[in-house]
Amino acid sequence: MDQERDASGRVVVYPTVSCGAEAAQDAIVVMDLFMATSPEHMPKGDRRVVTVLPPELALNLAEQLRSAAERVQAARGRRQDEATGKPASA
Repeated sequence: MDQERDASGRVVVYPTVSCGAEAAQDAIVVMDLFMATSPEHMPKGDRRVVTVLPPELALNLAEQLRSAAERVQAARGRRQDEATGKPASA
């Protein structure tokens, strides 16, 4: 897979500003992402990616997204507790 890179060779990553998914024809899941290629394109985005997933892959992706989001939320909570001097939750 070709990846877009910046002048220093780093992979370019666009922030997703909105997304959605829906079932189509009771057979596939359509995922729709809007991304911003620069700050002036926030908050609506200027790049759209639409992809079709079989239901099994969509469920796997959903599980991975939930797990990643839970880890990020837990880390944010720990950082906030550290900043306010609260003891870390067990």
